[in-house]
Amino acid sequence: MYVKFYYDNVEKEIFEPFAMRAYYEGNIIPKNKKGMHKWIIDNRVPLSESENLKKANEYFIKVLKMTGIRQIVAQGAAAMPLIGGILSSSPFNVNAGIIRKESKGYGKNKRIEGTIEPNKPVLLIDDLINGGTSAMDSLEALRESGFSNVSFSTLMCYDWGKGKDRLGILEGQLPYYYGIKVKKT
Repeated sequence: MYVKFYYDNVEKEIFEPFAMRAYYEGNIIPKNKKGMHKWIIDNRVPLSESENLKKANEYFIKVLKMTGIRQIVAQGAAAMPLIGGILSSSPFNVNAGIIRKESKGYGKNKRIEGTIEPNKPVLLIDDLINGGTSAMDSLEALRESGFSNVSFSTLMCYDWGKGKDRLGILEGQLPYYYGIKVKKT
């Protein structure tokens, strides 16, 4: 394997099968011109299986319980099953929002849809963080909509990614919770 998984804030025996379903080796088509990738992590695969989605939901519900936050928001394909799973399996009431890449241009013409309220704490969730581009975009959308009490949680974080620094996590400006750390070997 090209990476090693560290189950810092989740139980290894529960989450190792999840991580192994997400990890692929081989000639992977890159999105850049640097050549073929030797490996990828695609959390959309385990998040499309009920057994693994339940594990992910339980992790995020644990974070909500620990923090007392009762609102979640997400952006992107991998985060959508998480929203529905958390809402349907949480033992307490949770409101949710979805962040669009841009406003629809009709209807309510909002970038953030759902029942979350700016005057209450909200947990931004994502499957993983690397460079932090999508998380930064989500954070900016939330702040532009009046949200000031935002925390962030991911299932996985790439240890080498610059996202935690870009988001202010390393300086303590954004409360952050993760389940699994991924390091290159």
